[in-house]
Amino acid sequence: MENTITYVHESAITDAFKSEALSAFRKYESDKASFITRVRDNDKFYREFYERNTENLKKEMDCSTPLLFSAIENACATSSENYPSPNIIERDPDGTATAETLSKLIECELDHIGFKKIYKNNTRNKLKYGTAIYGVFYNDISGDIDIKSIDIFDVFVDMHLRDIQDSNFLFISQAVDNDILKRAYPEFSGLFTGDAKIETITESCDLKDRSIVLDCYYKKPDGKLHMMKLCNDTVIYATEDSMGYENGLYDHGLYPVVFDVLYPCEHSPFGFGMLDVGKTTQIQIDKMDNAITKNLMQTSNVRYFSKKNGGIDEKEFLDMAHGIVHYEGDVGAILPISGTAVNANYITYRESKKDELKELVANRDFQQGDASGGVVSGTAINLLQQSGEKRARSMMDDSYEAYRCIIVMAIELIRQFYNDERVIRSTDEYGKKTFIRFSNDLLMKSGLGAQGELEWKPLLFDIDVVAQKENPFTREAQNSTLLALWQQGLFNPQMNQVAQIVLKHMNIDGKDKILSDLQELFKQNNAQTAPTPTPGTPMAAEEELVPVEVGGGAMPEEELVPVPLDGGGMPELNHSEMMQQNPIPEEELVPIDLMGGL
Repeated sequence: MENTITYVHESAITDAFKSEALSAFRKYESDKASFITRVRDNDKFYREFYERNTENLKKEMDCSTPLLFSAIENACATSSENYPSPNIIERDPDGTATAETLSKLIECELDHIGFKKIYKNNTRNKLKYGTAIYGVFYNDISGDIDIKSIDIFDVFVDMHLRDIQDSNFLFISQAVDNDILKRAYPEFSGLFTGDAKIETITESCDLKDRSIVLDCYYKKPDGKLHMMKLCNDTVIYATEDSMGYENGLYDHGLYPVVFDVLYPCEHSPFGFGMLDVGKTTQIQIDKMDNAITKNLMQTSNVRYFSKKNGGIDEKEFLDMAHGIVHYEGDVGAILPISGTAVNANYITYRESKKDELKELVANRDFQQGDASGGVVSGTAINLLQQSGEKRARSMMDDSYEAYRCIIVMAIELIRQFYNDERVIRSTDEYGKKTFIRFSNDLLMKSGLGAQGELEWKPLLFDIDVVAQKENPFTREAQNSTLLALWQQGLFNPQMNQVAQIVLKHMNIDGKDKILSDLQELFKQNNAQTAPTPTPGTPMAAEEELVPVEVGGGAMPEEELVPVPLDGGGMPELNHSEMMQQNPIPEEELVPIDLMGGL
């Protein structure tokens, strides 16, 4: 009998709490079994589009038209064209500069980790299986924020709740190399036996060089988020046992996981995807394709019955170069097999099923750029695409909401961990490269407490997610709109204020920058056309303030007294001579002694 090693160490994690967590994990795992079965079935169906053997296809005539594959990829391309970008908006006037800098910092962080690729891969998973999962973590080693795509098979939560933040526990399972675990946790080296059994989207498999580690996230009654690592039912790490986590793992108190669901299921955090919706119709179309193709091959490739010893020279008969075929005996020894043409109704029915599938998955012809019906204008095609993309816009709204949650978590991690000043490189809209210094001090402001004492308070922000339009038709339509406004004279200096009113009520990307440029141009035009005040004029007499020495004696401070410069109450001055001897700017205040001249 093998000896069982028992590890006992001082921990804030009691045996009762550990048992509660493990019981929850087993229940979550059991409840998720049906979902895993459905996802695997859908994945097997999807892989048949591209895993078929060429030789078998030639022999079996197993035909398939991957309309569903095309619909998924088209929706994925639409999502990529509308890749989100964060616009961080301050809630307090003190945070205006910080919001602008934070927007640039977040964009740099996302570019650094290659988030666009992560977003595209997760979008495809969302379309196929109904759910995509993001993880937002702080990397203690690199000191940066990590945003990862997490396999839907590796996350376990309460399967009867829509919002994962309401779950008592959240588990992330991962198979970790035994050597890595032994170096990180040498006191538990005997646990890492390398018998990991993992569930992949294709199958279950055993990995002899890895061990399963469960990251168990949980919330305390006071709202603090903590995490413990479990391996073979043993706690190998817990934030409650570590210095620096007295306030929990992350100050925001949220599970660091974001679900992006396509079609939600009631009372479940996971959803269903386009494969679930269109699979049945796709199979019907494939069966009709097979039947029609086999009938076509039988009809076009004429075959014959030949009677044994019928006296026909088969070689001559099959050789089309022979004009005469020799035979013996009765002519009726060989007869053609007549084929039956495909009924036109079957073709019509097949086309109707294709249209049905397009409706089911919202992948109509115009959304793929089809210019049928004589429509060739880029603007017209774009309008038809936009009118037919209601479901796509709804899907992107849900993706943008998940993206907003990711950005909120990222900002809170920056607030918590970016203590040291960092230098980030940024590029403005004109392509000019700049460097910005940033630390979490910028996310705080000073204020007065309840007792009037000075205290630091966090700056709060709102996240407005905007799309980075990469569709050439969209750009052409917006450019055409702006060009038309310019040709109609709306951007003339005299029409500046009218142009601002019109743009405020238009839905054009980047209109805030256009409005800002128009306001700057308006100020420049006003400065150029405004009259220059001249000393001696009534306007100057009303507006110019002259410091005057009262009483002829020196005073500690000069008193500003409005004095008319039109000659009343003061000696006449030769302005040109005065300017040559002591030139002064037009706006400079000139001290005048009323008792004795200058």
